Amino acid sequence: QIVLPQKQLGRKSDIYITLVSYTHQVCSKGKFVAIIAANVETDNPEKEIAPALKLLGQVDKKFVNIVDTYVPKGDGSKDGVYLSNSFDATSHFETCSNDVLALFKRI
Repeated sequence: QIVLPQKQLGRKSDIYITLVSYTHQVCSKGKFVAIIAANVETDNPEKEIAPALKLLGQVDKKFVNIVDTYVPKGDGSKDGVYLSNSFDATSHFETCSNDVLALFKRI
C-alpha cells in the first residue's frame, strides 16, 4: 500500500494505492492490478488521481468507478435499525473496523 498524504497534494484527504499481483492469484505473471482510491473533492476526479497514476507508470487498461458514500441518519436506538457507513477510500480498513466496533457497541 502507498499513501499519498493530503498535505503534499494540497487535498483534504489522502490518496491510496494498493497493488496485487500473480502472488495473490489475480493476474498473470509479470502483471499487476493497481487500485487507486480517493475521496472526490472537485468536478474532475480523474485529474485528482493524476499523482497516483504518475507513480504507476504505463497502464495497460484503466477503469474509473465513482461511488457515492452514505452515512445512516440515526444510530438505531429509536427504531432498532442499525446500519453501517459506506466504505470510504481508505484501503487499510481502519475506518471500516472502527465503524463495525461502534455498531457492535450500539447494538
